[in-house]
Amino acid sequence: MSDKDYSKWLVYKDVKYLLIDFTDVTSDDLGIRILNNAYEVCLTCPDDSVIILGMVKGGKISPTALRKLIKIGANVQPKIKKSAVVGAVGVLSLLFRIYISSTGSRVRFFTSEDVALDYLLSDN
Repeated sequence: MSDKDYSKWLVYKDVKYLLIDFTDVTSDDLGIRILNNAYEVCLTCPDDSVIILGMVKGGKISPTALRKLIKIGANVQPKIKKSAVVGAVGVLSLLFRIYISSTGSRVRFFTSEDVALDYLLSDN
């Protein structure tokens, strides 16, 4: 699977969103490439227009890679309208909270993809 297969535009109930799939990704290098690819797509979009669903069940990342992701993520925040993450538990959940506090991300956490998509498509 190429890096581009990990992030793709999908449509749910007539709303376009960017799926970023980190499911079972445990390589820091691959995780950073996936996020770089997704953020390159986001940077071409208007401000406050991108809806993102991140799937992270089984994924792992080191604190060193997290620092790199924070640098990438901080630059793209103006493009993001709403974002949700499904499957962040344990240490990964803690690392996401560090990411949020460092980048200003407004990502919400969910255990169900359907509930996350409903949130992303709501006006809240």
